[in-house]
Amino acid sequence: MNDQWNIVICDDDTVFIELLKNYIEREADKIGVVCEIVSYSDGNLLLKQKAMKGDLYFIDIEMPELSGMDLAAWIKAQTREAEIIFVSNHAEAVFESIRYEPFRFIRKAHLKDELPEAFCELVKKRKKYQDTIVLYTQKQQVCVAKSKIVYVESQAHYLFFHVMNEDGKESLIRCRGKISDYESFLMTPDFLSPGKSFLLNCAYIEAFSLKEIVMKSDRHISVSRDRKEQIKQLYMQYMRSRIRGMD
Repeated sequence: MNDQWNIVICDDDTVFIELLKNYIEREADKIGVVCEIVSYSDGNLLLKQKAMKGDLYFIDIEMPELSGMDLAAWIKAQTREAEIIFVSNHAEAVFESIRYEPFRFIRKAHLKDELPEAFCELVKKRKKYQDTIVLYTQKQQVCVAKSKIVYVESQAHYLFFHVMNEDGKESLIRCRGKISDYESFLMTPDFLSPGKSFLLNCAYIEAFSLKEIVMKSDRHISVSRDRKEQIKQLYMQYMRSRIRGMD
């Protein structure tokens, strides 16, 4: 199955935008990535698209009114997961750009040589983290393997990730957010949501019933009445997949 990237280009040079689009499409085709590309010639127009989130942003550093670095700061404030690649005619700007943690800095005059390398490295990074999730606490960011998440509990404006350590004991990671922020990523066949406040990893379920689910840590979690049949079917599918895997 092809990977799919939502790519955003922002550059006041419309001729370069078309050139960059062509190179992106060519490199994406080589590595089997399906790209949806949206471009803007004015950073302020991009700011107005608050609902639009890209996976990868190509940003010109020097633009009138709103600089590429100001735009990068706004993007990072909206989503920490997005990758930013600065493109510029001014190689010396790379030093100032570091504070915005770009994935790459590409010189426009060397686009043909530097873009393929950036794409290859980005593919490697995405493959490395496709089975992990990055959690942002007040002090640091923590990378956690999905398979190590026992369950997630929502309380007020916080999420509590119960994570299994190598010593077989659970640790707790607290971060701000809602269950819905992670559902699309964690709601695979391995995870269930018995209620609005929980996401459970099936691998850590000790006992299952339509009334409640007991985790191996002995945590008892009630199943919402309106989700009983759905949860039953999902857990049966999970168990069947486990049995097939043992054949």
